[in-house]
Amino acid sequence: MKVFWSKKVPLGLDVGGHSVKFCSLETSGASCTVSHGVLCPARTQREAELTGAALGQRIHELMGQIAQVKSGSHWRIYLALAGPSLSAGYLEFPALTAAQLEVAIPTAVAREIPHPLSEVRVFTVPVAAAQQAGGRGIFFVAAPKSALDAQTKMLSQTGLEIAGCEPALLAMIRGLTRNQPQTTDEVCALVSCGFRTTTVVLLKGGSPYFSRDFRIAGSDFTYAFQMGQQVSWAEAEEMKLAYDVGEKDFHIESFVHKWLGEVKRSLDYAAKKFPHWAAQRVVLTGGSALWKGLPERLGDFLQLPVARQQWQKLKASSATSPSDIVLYDTALGLVCRS
Repeated sequence: MKVFWSKKVPLGLDVGGHSVKFCSLETSGASCTVSHGVLCPARTQREAELTGAALGQRIHELMGQIAQVKSGSHWRIYLALAGPSLSAGYLEFPALTAAQLEVAIPTAVAREIPHPLSEVRVFTVPVAAAQQAGGRGIFFVAAPKSALDAQTKMLSQTGLEIAGCEPALLAMIRGLTRNQPQTTDEVCALVSCGFRTTTVVLLKGGSPYFSRDFRIAGSDFTYAFQMGQQVSWAEAEEMKLAYDVGEKDFHIESFVHKWLGEVKRSLDYAAKKFPHWAAQRVVLTGGSALWKGLPERLGDFLQLPVARQQWQKLKASSATSPSDIVLYDTALGLVCRS
């Protein structure tokens, strides 16, 4: 009897509040296949969401889109975890040995997070020391083990092979640096505006030093149209997509101005922590980055050059849905980890 083994292909899977995004790298590593599926096509309100088994089943259904692109493949899936339960920060130590750091890092992290250290998994990224010459810099993200396990279990129960789960923040940064050329001394801000949450990250030479989340994002902009115009959620989405943020319509302007203010507040916090570093430019990503006029409004407000994330070092070779990289940088970062 002949046994045919399908090729195991790494797949980055980013589950957001609005949609799930998939990304797989081509063999050359210079291009990727991406796909995107809406989680709640019949959504009627901002708060609607799928959870538990229903969410797992919907993701399993959307996997069919990828199967059509790469038939015969067996997926090894890398997941991202996002949400308010994650804690991130920067730590700096003197010139310690690797063995000394293994002890020092958990002790320092325990002082920075709201959870007992025994209940979290700590992900670390070595970075250049920001203050001490010869020091050791560490950027960390602490994720509750229960949340990581729940995310993995949800999809494992649908029969998918889960290879790993990590914080979405680290995957997003990896996706950015994998696609965009980085210079050692450049300080830039990454602003990711998704469906429910906006994340602001300060990067130097492509390495993270500061991160802050706030809960104003794409769903709030749609909600503003829905309430202001007294229309259905679907109609409000269409209005938002047709709207240019530069128009400054009073129905939406208070939400936009609040979002702009929170981005600036985040960068002000970062400036207090790293007073010698000032962002030279801003990279705007996330699904809401596609909103017409948003990069220009943010640039005018911050008085900084703002550019929407674009394909640069990588390209999308094929897609079954919109292929803008702003939708896929986290999924890309996940698959690059593999």
